[in-house]
Amino acid sequence: MNIAELYGKMGKHSWRIMDAIFKNLWDYEYVPLQLISSHARIGEEKARNILKYLSDLRVVQNRQKDYEGSTFTFIGLSLYSLHRLVRSGKVDAIGKLMGEGKESAVFNCYSEKFGECVVKFHKVGHTSFKKVKEKRDYGDLQFSVLAIRSARNEFRALQKLQGLAVPKVYAWEGNAVLMELIDAKELYRVRVENPDEVLDMILEEVAKFYHRGIVHGDLSQYNVLVSEEGIWIIDFPQSVEVGEEGWREILERDVRNIITYFSRTYRTEKDINSAIDRILQE
Repeated sequence: MNIAELYGKMGKHSWRIMDAIFKNLWDYEYVPLQLISSHARIGEEKARNILKYLSDLRVVQNRQKDYEGSTFTFIGLSLYSLHRLVRSGKVDAIGKLMGEGKESAVFNCYSEKFGECVVKFHKVGHTSFKKVKEKRDYGDLQFSVLAIRSARNEFRALQKLQGLAVPKVYAWEGNAVLMELIDAKELYRVRVENPDEVLDMILEEVAKFYHRGIVHGDLSQYNVLVSEEGIWIIDFPQSVEVGEEGWREILERDVRNIITYFSRTYRTEKDINSAIDRILQE
Protein backbone atom coordinates (compact mmCIF):
# COMPACT_ATOMS: atom_id res chain seq x y z
CA MET A 1 0.00 0.00 0.00
CA ASN A 2 1.66 3.24 -1.20
CA ILE A 3 -0.42 5.52 0.96
CA ALA A 4 1.55 8.67 0.07
CA GLU A 5 0.93 8.18 -3.65
CA LEU A 6 -2.73 7.41 -3.02
CA TYR A 7 -3.07 10.49 -0.81
CA GLY A 8 -1.91 12.67 -3.69
CA LYS A 9 -4.73 11.36 -5.88
CA MET A 10 -7.44 12.68 -3.57
CA GLY A 11 -9.16 16.00 -4.22
CA LYS A 12 -11.45 18.09 -2.03
CA HIS A 13 -14.58 16.38 -3.32
CA SER A 14 -13.11 12.93 -2.59
CA TRP A 15 -12.43 13.97 1.00
CA ARG A 16 -15.98 15.31 1.35
CA ILE A 17 -17.36 12.00 0.10
CA MET A 18 -15.18 10.13 2.60
CA ASP A 19 -16.26 12.51 5.37
CA ALA A 20 -19.86 11.54 4.66
CA ILE A 21 -19.09 7.81 4.72
CA PHE A 22 -17.14 8.11 7.97
CA LYS A 23 -19.89 10.01 9.78
CA ASN A 24 -22.43 7.29 8.98
CA LEU A 25 -20.37 4.13 9.55
CA TRP A 26 -22.10 3.40 12.84
CA ASP A 27 -25.54 3.33 11.24
CA TYR A 28 -24.94 1.56 7.93
CA GLU A 29 -22.87 -1.32 6.65
CA TYR A 30 -23.00 0.46 3.29
CA VAL A 31 -23.83 4.15 3.54
CA PRO A 32 -26.62 5.01 1.04
CA LEU A 33 -25.65 7.12 -1.95
CA GLN A 34 -28.42 9.62 -1.19
CA LEU A 35 -27.03 10.16 2.32
CA ILE A 36 -23.47 10.51 1.06
CA SER A 37 -24.63 13.02 -1.55
CA SER A 38 -26.58 15.01 1.02
CA HIS A 39 -23.85 15.10 3.67
CA ALA A 40 -21.13 15.91 1.13
CA ARG A 41 -23.31 18.55 -0.56
CA ILE A 42 -22.54 17.02 -3.92
CA GLY A 43 -25.14 16.01 -6.50
CA GLU A 44 -25.94 12.31 -6.70
CA GLU A 45 -24.56 11.79 -10.20
CA LYS A 46 -21.27 13.51 -9.35
CA ALA A 47 -21.09 11.61 -6.06
CA ARG A 48 -21.65 8.35 -7.95
CA ASN A 49 -18.78 9.18 -10.32
CA ILE A 50 -16.45 10.04 -7.44
CA LEU A 51 -17.36 6.80 -5.67
CA LYS A 52 -16.58 4.89 -8.88
CA TYR A 53 -13.18 6.63 -8.98
CA LEU A 54 -12.53 5.76 -5.33
CA SER A 55 -13.62 2.18 -5.94
CA ASP A 56 -11.16 1.86 -8.83
CA LEU A 57 -8.44 2.95 -6.39
CA ARG A 58 -9.74 0.39 -3.85
CA VAL A 59 -10.49 3.14 -1.36
CA VAL A 60 -14.18 2.27 -1.10
CA GLN A 61 -16.35 -0.69 -1.91
CA ASN A 62 -19.63 0.05 -3.68
CA ARG A 63 -22.70 -2.14 -3.93
CA GLN A 64 -25.89 -2.05 -5.97
CA LYS A 65 -27.92 -4.82 -4.29
CA ASP A 66 -31.05 -3.53 -2.48
CA TYR A 67 -29.75 0.05 -2.68
CA GLU A 68 -26.70 2.00 -3.87
CA GLY A 69 -24.24 2.31 -1.01
CA SER A 70 -20.56 2.54 -0.19
CA THR A 71 -18.20 1.65 2.63
CA PHE A 72 -14.47 1.92 3.30
CA THR A 73 -11.87 -0.68 2.50
CA PHE A 74 -8.98 -0.97 4.96
CA ILE A 75 -6.87 1.19 2.65
CA GLY A 76 -9.65 3.75 2.40
CA LEU A 77 -10.25 3.98 6.14
CA SER A 78 -6.50 4.31 6.73
CA LEU A 79 -6.20 7.01 4.07
CA TYR A 80 -9.09 8.96 5.53
CA SER A 81 -7.73 8.60 9.09
CA LEU A 82 -4.37 9.90 7.88
CA HIS A 83 -6.17 12.84 6.28
CA ARG A 84 -7.72 13.70 9.64
CA LEU A 85 -4.26 13.65 11.25
CA VAL A 86 -2.91 15.90 8.50
CA ARG A 87 -5.91 18.21 8.69
CA SER A 88 -5.48 18.62 12.45
CA GLY A 89 -1.79 19.49 12.09
CA LYS A 90 -0.49 16.29 13.68
CA VAL A 91 1.21 14.74 10.60
CA ASP A 92 3.12 16.59 7.88
CA ALA A 93 4.63 13.75 5.82
CA ILE A 94 4.03 10.01 5.55
CA GLY A 95 6.90 7.63 4.86
CA LYS A 96 7.34 3.95 4.08
CA LEU A 97 5.63 0.87 5.42
CA MET A 98 7.66 -0.37 8.39
CA GLY A 99 5.71 -3.53 9.09
CA GLU A 100 2.36 -5.18 8.57
CA GLY A 101 0.56 -7.96 10.40
CA LYS A 102 -2.92 -9.39 10.75
CA GLU A 103 -4.14 -6.56 12.96
CA SER A 104 -2.24 -3.47 11.81
CA ALA A 105 0.04 -1.74 9.32
CA VAL A 106 2.71 0.64 10.62
CA PHE A 107 4.27 3.53 8.67
CA ASN A 108 6.95 5.99 9.64
CA CYS A 109 5.97 9.64 9.35
CA TYR A 110 7.09 13.13 10.23
CA SER A 111 5.38 15.74 12.34
CA GLU A 112 6.64 19.29 12.76
CA LYS A 113 5.10 19.16 16.21
CA PHE A 114 6.41 15.76 17.38
CA GLY A 115 9.33 14.96 15.07
CA GLU A 116 9.82 11.49 13.59
CA CYS A 117 6.89 9.25 14.53
CA VAL A 118 5.01 6.15 13.51
CA VAL A 119 1.37 5.91 12.54
CA LYS A 120 -0.32 2.60 13.18
CA PHE A 121 -3.39 1.74 11.13
CA HIS A 122 -5.59 -0.84 12.83
CA LYS A 123 -7.30 -3.40 10.64
CA VAL A 124 -9.01 -5.59 13.21
CA GLY A 125 -12.19 -6.95 11.71
CA HIS A 126 -10.67 -6.95 8.22
CA THR A 127 -8.63 -10.14 7.84
CA SER A 128 -9.45 -11.37 11.34
CA PHE A 129 -13.10 -10.31 11.60
CA LYS A 130 -14.55 -13.70 12.57
CA LYS A 131 -11.86 -14.33 15.17
CA VAL A 132 -12.31 -10.90 16.71
CA LYS A 133 -16.08 -11.23 16.93
CA GLU A 134 -15.61 -14.47 18.83
CA LYS A 135 -13.12 -12.94 21.26
CA ARG A 136 -14.55 -9.47 21.88
CA ASP A 137 -17.96 -8.08 22.64
CA TYR A 138 -18.41 -6.16 19.40
CA GLY A 139 -21.58 -7.81 18.10
CA ASP A 140 -22.28 -7.44 14.39
CA LEU A 141 -20.48 -4.17 13.72
CA GLN A 142 -18.62 -3.92 10.42
CA PHE A 143 -14.85 -4.03 10.25
CA SER A 144 -14.35 -0.24 9.97
CA VAL A 145 -16.09 0.36 13.28
CA LEU A 146 -14.15 -2.50 14.88
CA ALA A 147 -10.87 -1.07 13.62
CA ILE A 148 -11.76 2.38 14.96
CA ARG A 149 -12.65 0.92 18.36
CA SER A 150 -9.42 -1.06 18.40
CA ALA A 151 -7.40 2.10 17.72
CA ARG A 152 -9.32 4.02 20.36
CA ASN A 153 -8.71 1.27 22.92
CA GLU A 154 -4.96 1.32 22.27
CA PHE A 155 -4.81 5.12 22.39
CA ARG A 156 -6.65 5.30 25.70
CA ALA A 157 -4.51 2.58 27.26
CA LEU A 158 -1.30 4.30 26.18
CA GLN A 159 -2.57 7.61 27.55
CA LYS A 160 -2.98 6.02 30.97
CA LEU A 161 0.49 4.47 30.80
CA GLN A 162 2.49 7.53 29.71
CA GLY A 163 5.78 7.79 31.57
CA LEU A 164 6.17 4.02 31.77
CA ALA A 165 7.97 1.74 29.30
CA VAL A 166 5.52 2.36 26.45
CA PRO A 167 5.67 4.64 23.39
CA LYS A 168 4.65 8.25 23.80
CA VAL A 169 1.26 8.59 22.16
CA TYR A 170 0.28 11.77 20.34
CA ALA A 171 -3.07 11.39 18.60
CA TRP A 172 -5.88 9.11 17.50
CA GLU A 173 -8.07 9.55 14.43
CA GLY A 174 -10.27 6.85 12.94
CA ASN A 175 -8.25 3.63 12.80
CA ALA A 176 -4.92 5.47 13.17
CA VAL A 177 -2.80 5.98 16.28
CA LEU A 178 0.15 8.37 16.08
CA MET A 179 2.99 7.55 18.44
CA GLU A 180 6.69 7.80 19.17
CA LEU A 181 9.20 5.94 17.00
CA ILE A 182 11.27 3.65 19.22
CA ASP A 183 14.67 2.52 17.95
CA ALA A 184 14.67 -1.04 19.26
CA LYS A 185 14.08 -4.62 18.12
CA GLU A 186 11.40 -7.13 19.02
CA LEU A 187 12.41 -9.49 21.81
CA TYR A 188 12.09 -12.58 19.63
CA ARG A 189 14.59 -11.16 17.10
CA VAL A 190 17.47 -10.75 19.56
CA ARG A 191 19.48 -12.88 21.95
CA VAL A 192 19.66 -11.06 25.27
CA GLU A 193 22.72 -11.59 27.44
CA ASN A 194 20.90 -11.02 30.74
CA PRO A 195 17.57 -12.85 30.38
CA ASP A 196 16.71 -12.92 34.09
CA GLU A 197 17.19 -9.17 34.35
CA VAL A 198 15.17 -8.49 31.20
CA LEU A 199 12.34 -10.73 32.38
CA ASP A 200 12.26 -8.92 35.73
CA MET A 201 12.11 -5.58 33.91
CA ILE A 202 9.14 -6.75 31.86
CA LEU A 203 7.29 -8.05 34.92
CA GLU A 204 7.97 -4.79 36.76
CA GLU A 205 6.29 -2.90 33.92
CA VAL A 206 3.34 -5.30 33.98
CA ALA A 207 2.98 -4.50 37.68
CA LYS A 208 3.11 -0.76 36.98
CA PHE A 209 0.47 -1.18 34.28
CA TYR A 210 -1.72 -3.04 36.76
CA HIS A 211 -1.45 -0.27 39.32
CA ARG A 212 -2.56 2.22 36.68
CA GLY A 213 -5.54 0.03 35.96
CA ILE A 214 -4.43 -1.56 32.68
CA VAL A 215 -3.75 -5.16 31.66
CA HIS A 216 -1.97 -5.58 28.32
CA GLY A 217 -4.07 -8.49 27.09
CA ASP A 218 -1.69 -9.95 24.51
CA LEU A 219 1.79 -9.87 26.05
CA SER A 220 4.41 -11.94 24.24
CA GLN A 221 7.90 -11.84 22.75
CA TYR A 222 6.41 -10.13 19.70
CA ASN A 223 5.37 -6.91 21.45
CA VAL A 224 8.33 -6.34 23.74
CA LEU A 225 11.08 -4.14 22.28
CA VAL A 226 14.64 -4.27 23.60
CA SER A 227 17.75 -2.18 23.15
CA GLU A 228 20.80 -1.24 25.18
CA GLU A 229 18.69 1.51 26.75
CA GLY A 230 16.03 -0.82 28.14
CA ILE A 231 12.71 -2.41 27.23
CA TRP A 232 9.41 -1.10 25.89
CA ILE A 233 6.05 -2.79 25.64
CA ILE A 234 3.87 -2.06 22.61
CA ASP A 235 0.58 -3.12 20.98
CA PHE A 236 -2.34 -2.42 23.34
CA PRO A 237 -5.50 -2.88 21.22
CA GLN A 238 -6.55 -5.88 23.29
CA SER A 239 -5.86 -4.23 26.64
CA VAL A 240 -8.51 -4.31 29.36
CA GLU A 241 -9.05 -2.23 32.46
CA VAL A 242 -8.62 -3.73 35.89
CA GLY A 243 -12.13 -4.49 37.06
CA GLU A 244 -13.46 -5.54 33.67
CA GLU A 245 -14.86 -9.03 33.40
CA GLY A 246 -12.02 -11.57 33.13
CA TRP A 247 -9.21 -9.07 33.78
CA ARG A 248 -7.39 -11.30 36.27
CA GLU A 249 -7.39 -14.31 33.96
CA ILE A 250 -6.03 -12.09 31.19
CA LEU A 251 -3.28 -10.78 33.48
CA GLU A 252 -2.35 -14.32 34.48
CA ARG A 253 -2.19 -15.35 30.82
CA ASP A 254 0.10 -12.40 30.00
CA VAL A 255 2.47 -13.32 32.81
CA ARG A 256 2.40 -17.01 31.92
CA ASN A 257 3.12 -16.29 28.26
CA ILE A 258 6.19 -14.14 28.86
CA ILE A 259 7.64 -16.36 31.60
CA THR A 260 7.14 -19.44 29.43
CA TYR A 261 8.94 -17.76 26.53
CA PHE A 262 11.97 -17.00 28.69
CA SER A 263 11.93 -20.48 30.20
CA ARG A 264 11.91 -22.16 26.78
CA THR A 265 14.40 -19.80 25.18
CA TYR A 266 16.84 -19.11 28.01
CA ARG A 267 16.06 -21.82 30.58
CA THR A 268 15.19 -19.20 33.17
CA GLU A 269 13.47 -20.34 36.34
CA LYS A 270 10.64 -18.08 37.45
CA ASP A 271 7.58 -19.34 39.29
CA ILE A 272 4.49 -18.11 37.50
CA ASN A 273 2.18 -18.04 40.53
CA SER A 274 4.73 -16.19 42.64
CA ALA A 275 5.22 -13.62 39.89
CA ILE A 276 1.47 -13.05 39.63
CA ASP A 277 1.12 -12.71 43.41
CA ARG A 278 3.94 -10.18 43.50
CA ILE A 279 2.31 -8.08 40.76
CA LEU A 280 -1.01 -8.03 42.60
CA GLN A 281 0.56 -7.19 45.96
CA GLU A 282 3.05 -4.51 44.94
